Amino acid sequence: MTPLQMTRPIFVPFSGADKPRRFRSFANAVTAGAVAASLILGAAVPARAGGKDDLAKAIIAAIILGAIVKGVNDGHAAPAPAPAPRPVPHPAPQPRVPGVCAIEIGGQGYGQGRRVFSESCLRREGFAYALPQRCASEARIYGRWDRIYGAQCLRDAGFRVSGR
Repeated sequence: MTPLQMTRPIFVPFSGADKPRRFRSFANAVTAGAVAASLILGAAVPARAGGKDDLAKAIIAAIILGAIVKGVNDGHAAPAPAPAPRPVPHPAPQPRVPGVCAIEIGGQGYGQGRRVFSESCLRREGFAYALPQRCASEARIYGRWDRIYGAQCLRDAGFRVSGR
């Protein structure tokens, strides 16, 4: 490799273990300062036999300290997990009716006839879907009786019919 060629940088994942600790908010700093001050001042006061007032003061101090810690913890609660992404619905594939089986019936010109599909041809072409019975009609095709299905009725039933 020549000195003029640029190399791609290598990214190393950061674990955060060597990251210096910093106070995340002012409330954390105040709480840490209050705890440090109480430890220093508590150690400096000489020990003496206490009465009922000292016990009450200690309980009140513990309640106040607990309220401060709870307030700090509530302010930094973990964010609610993001809702799971919902899959994008894909349209269901529409079965395609083979155009080979289309038969134009009646009409003098373009668009005036009726387009139908013969059931025997559809089955021969491997069309294995259930056909809607409301679309079926009996007809004689090439001398044999067969069921036929109108193109528009098949479209309305959810089938994909090529052509018009």
